[in-house]
Amino acid sequence: MGIKAVGSQFDQSQKFPPDAEIIFREWCVNTTAITDICSTRVATRLARSADLPFLTIFNAGGTLMQPNSEAAITGAAITVDAYAGRWGSGGTTSQPDYANAYALANAVAASAFKMKSTRVKTPTTNTSAVIYNMEVQGLPTRIEETETGLGHYQLSLIMYYRGLD
Repeated sequence: MGIKAVGSQFDQSQKFPPDAEIIFREWCVNTTAITDICSTRVATRLARSADLPFLTIFNAGGTLMQPNSEAAITGAAITVDAYAGRWGSGGTTSQPDYANAYALANAVAASAFKMKSTRVKTPTTNTSAVIYNMEVQGLPTRIEETETGLGHYQLSLIMYYRGLD
């Protein structure tokens, strides 16, 4: 006995959505309101003693919007953390900069809210996608950062996107 596909035949050439963190990072480093504050300092984790301000992103999961559709459109839940201030070293304490951390988080939220459908292609991995829109889930929230002593704001959003050839 073998397995045989029955029912609708989908377009097998459709790309499955690529890594949301790669696509979202590329969008961030190509969005002027964000890079005016943190340049291209956007990654999945904050390195100790990294130049600040700095933006970290985390893919918190998501879902295929219409699992039976021929186009695999994903709603990826993205958590964004904005850090600013000065690291402590040699016995000195860190100095938080809440104003710049908020400005960076708010720039992400405002840019996501205003964005139109955008094509993204990463130069290093040659990964392509189209971001249809983003849904800001809440405005930036201040996080008391006891570990680093930096200014820290966080926000969550949903990025709707699909892979391209």
